[in-house]
Amino acid sequence: MNSRRQFITILPFAGLSVLSACGDKAAPTSAATAPAPAPAVAVAPIPAPEPAAAPAVTATPSAPPAATAAGPMVDATEATAVALGYVVDAKATKDPKRADGAACVNCALFAGKPGDAAGPCPLFPGKRVAAAGWCTTYQKKA
Repeated sequence: MNSRRQFITILPFAGLSVLSACGDKAAPTSAATAPAPAPAVAVAPIPAPEPAAAPAVTATPSAPPAATAAGPMVDATEATAVALGYVVDAKATKDPKRADGAACVNCALFAGKPGDAAGPCPLFPGKRVAAAGWCTTYQKKA
């Protein structure tokens, strides 16, 4: 009984010490960084990408801007792609979770147009997935 009572008595103090140790390290870093460098750094990069992106979109007004805005194709050897079991050709996978006909083009997450060979996917921000591809997070479109 004594050891349980001692444990219950010590537990709140141990938790508070852990929280205060985490809080002390995070607060000075963000407090020291936020006033001067963060606004200057945050303001400078934001305008630079916007002007660079705007001319690319206005330079070609057809379908390629949407494809270029999404970025490069996902490499199947990337860490995220490997973790999600992404393959460029759905028919080539041996994964038992894949149903017949399942591919990125008819996945609820695929943001490309029906005739596109590739399109954006929120699982791979800034990149495009092959319409014929597949991964383990596939959800059939409604």
